[in-house]
Amino acid sequence: MRIPDETVEAVKQGTDITELVSSYIKLEKRGRNYVGLCPFHNEKTPSFTVSPDKQICHCFGCKKGGNVLQFYMEVENVSFAEAVRKLGKPLGVEIAAAEESASDSEMQLIKIHEYMTDLYHHILMHTKEGEEALKYLEDRGFTPEIIRKEKIGIAPDMRDFTKNALSDKGFSLELAFQAGIISRNEENFSYYDRFNGRIMIPIRNHQGYIVGYTARSVDGREPKYLNTPETSIFQKRRLLYNLSDARKDIRKQDEVILMEGHLDIVKVKMTSVGNVIGLMGTALSEQHIQSLNRLASNVTLMFDGDDAGQNAQLSLGADLLEAGLNVFVISMPKGMDPDEYIEKNGKAAFENLVKNEKRHYIHFKAEYLLEESMNNDMAFSNNIRTLTEHLKYVGDQVIKDRLIQHISQLYKVDRQSIEQNVPAPSYDHAPRRVAQPRQKQPPLRERKERYLLRALMKDKSLLVNFENNIDEEVLTTPVYYVIFKGLCRYFDKYDEFDISSFSQYIEGEHFSSAMEVDALVIHDDITTEEVNDYIEDLSGIRNSEKEKQLLLLKLQDAENSNDDELQARLVQQLNEINSRYKR
Repeated sequence: MRIPDETVEAVKQGTDITELVSSYIKLEKRGRNYVGLCPFHNEKTPSFTVSPDKQICHCFGCKKGGNVLQFYMEVENVSFAEAVRKLGKPLGVEIAAAEESASDSEMQLIKIHEYMTDLYHHILMHTKEGEEALKYLEDRGFTPEIIRKEKIGIAPDMRDFTKNALSDKGFSLELAFQAGIISRNEENFSYYDRFNGRIMIPIRNHQGYIVGYTARSVDGREPKYLNTPETSIFQKRRLLYNLSDARKDIRKQDEVILMEGHLDIVKVKMTSVGNVIGLMGTALSEQHIQSLNRLASNVTLMFDGDDAGQNAQLSLGADLLEAGLNVFVISMPKGMDPDEYIEKNGKAAFENLVKNEKRHYIHFKAEYLLEESMNNDMAFSNNIRTLTEHLKYVGDQVIKDRLIQHISQLYKVDRQSIEQNVPAPSYDHAPRRVAQPRQKQPPLRERKERYLLRALMKDKSLLVNFENNIDEEVLTTPVYYVIFKGLCRYFDKYDEFDISSFSQYIEGEHFSSAMEVDALVIHDDITTEEVNDYIEDLSGIRNSEKEKQLLLLKLQDAENSNDDELQARLVQQLNEINSRYKR
């Protein structure tokens, strides 16, 4: 079913491009526009531009972007109808969900997860089989409200419960195996449940779809936590737990609080701290770093207060610092995780800890390394060298001075000797500057073609009047002829030009050129005579008139001298010119 044009326009007009894009990447104001790292390709220098005035975005590197719908379709990999539906929902614009294709295996995997999540949740909340697990969660301070919100459930301690439930519902067991919900005996290819007797914590991707689980044992069996295996929709190197819920808070605060325990994050979501996300373990992939870099400038590590948590913070903090992020640490008391901290000290104490107890990563590391440094000169030297190496990644000079002062006092080393040993920032980690496209003056003919296009953009009546006079002999630059054909289609529907709406009538690779033409400043009172002059100039008609006048003079001389052969050649040349530039 085709979505009405009025509905599409309502969604476009009601969705602010800057707010939408900034929920995916951090943006910095540059004049009238905003810039950030492109979400569609990996880059170190921001080339993704957002124009609030024109309600468009565009990457000058990979050429992707467009209006709000095009951006959402690209960043979420959804259809046009789904983009209109998703963006329209918060605006109160209701659109029926499109039927998914039966061949869309990834959506089938998601549907399997959605069905089982609802079933596991029902068992936990409303059956005798869920009583023990529900009591366990309640004893740990999880309220019924948060359990319902997160759709936490229980997989019954039965070998074939999930397999039978999916089979009865008509789902393919092979697809359920591909989803990672059931396992398979590779000798006889029989299927059996992967999760049983475990609390099921759904894991959503950045779009909010359930793609896997963290499953915690209730009776102490090992492993304590069992995750969904790698599947086409569950890839640990790409997933960040709770990102779909935390994105808005991250954008507002320009900070990510990174944690390791998923139940810890669920507990934190019962407080006012909303910018928390979690890794699928303690490994940090290149994709994670890229995502974090686009989300915020600041990352705060808040791992468990055991040796494993401390070591993970030391390792991950260095990687994040070298990636250009500002890295901080909130230290948990020895042997305690955030969940236990909230239970013991209360929500207010936890919120106060998050607000007031952030130490810079280098500050944290300097204190962590101090004990082994004091009685071991080799370790002392190596650790000072490590800390000074880290300092080159600190872009804020005030923070850097404070860290140098702290290391100097802590290690009883002269401040100047530390400063002298801080390496110069490498090029890759120098403060980012916005890529400014080099302004190269195009050839005269190309400038004339751009001016003609801009005139046609400004006034639909001019395009209608001259549409049949313009072809590839007039607009010889291929991209400009493509833009012209797009304008013809666009003005069949619209009366006024709007670059945001026009973006749907032209391929992304040509959109950069369309934006450049739209940015040209020309006078408002363009006449038909002026446009006609440009077309004649570009088509060669004006030059042909001079050629014709010259031929007519030659023809007159040939007639006066009775040179019939020359007359015939000149008449043929005149006919060719008239034919070539016929109006």
